[in-house]
Amino acid sequence: MCEKKPDKKPEKKFEKKLIQVPVVVGVGEDQFFVEKEIRISPPCPPVYMVKEIKKWIDVYDVKVIHGKILFNAFLWKDINYKTADKVCACESSVCGPVFHYTTKIGFGGFIEVCGDAKPGDKAELLEAKIEGERDDWKGECFKQGVKVFTKLVVKTVIKLKFKVVREKELLVDAYPIKKDFFKDEFEKKDFFKDDYDKKDDFDKFDEYDKKDFYDDYDKKDKFDKFGYDEKDYYKDEYDRKDFCKDEFDKKDFFKDKFDKKDDYGYPDKY
Repeated sequence: MCEKKPDKKPEKKFEKKLIQVPVVVGVGEDQFFVEKEIRISPPCPPVYMVKEIKKWIDVYDVKVIHGKILFNAFLWKDINYKTADKVCACESSVCGPVFHYTTKIGFGGFIEVCGDAKPGDKAELLEAKIEGERDDWKGECFKQGVKVFTKLVVKTVIKLKFKVVREKELLVDAYPIKKDFFKDEFEKKDFFKDDYDKKDDFDKFDEYDKKDFYDDYDKKDKFDKFGYDEKDYYKDEYDRKDFCKDEFDKKDFFKDKFDKKDDYGYPDKY
């Protein structure tokens, strides 16, 4: 009689789902040279000494065309400087308040993209940094015998890097999810609570939870072999009958034994 082979389990069929994801279709980068003359005029006083210059790049108005990215940007300059308000020639000292002069320099251009870029795609900025710069102070003049400046020529090399992203719809295979493994198996039945709280396989004293291991020795200490808990040996034997008082005080050993008879065995009269 031939044995029946077990039926094969039916293969799980994948479900088709349509998702929309951003796909990078191209990357482009380039360098730009920016030069501008900044005039520091009233109400800002002339510059006596530069304390700090902060700069950053703000890119805006980005648009993708066929094979290129068009952009506009600002180069911000925040100049903190000291002024020569009062000059003491005898002590060669200069004092004055600290001012700041913040300005922005606009620039723009295009970057060629290595890839398939076309209108409708989205451009994202990856990197914008200043690779090199030079600040030349000009417009020298003298105020109370101290040299100050009124012009700044900015020369900066800026690097920009973009990526072009396009939204695409993809049809992917997905497993049918009938139950959440973590939710059904662990939340409804707490693994640690149900299986180990009642009886811990690694805890040898779980069987003594209701009956303490030392319950048999609570009334009678396991280290007390003679049962001195109920009958205190020192209290019953010595407190009621004081050994030192009863045996020695009433009958003085040295007085009764040796006073009448000396060490040689002769009575006291000799």
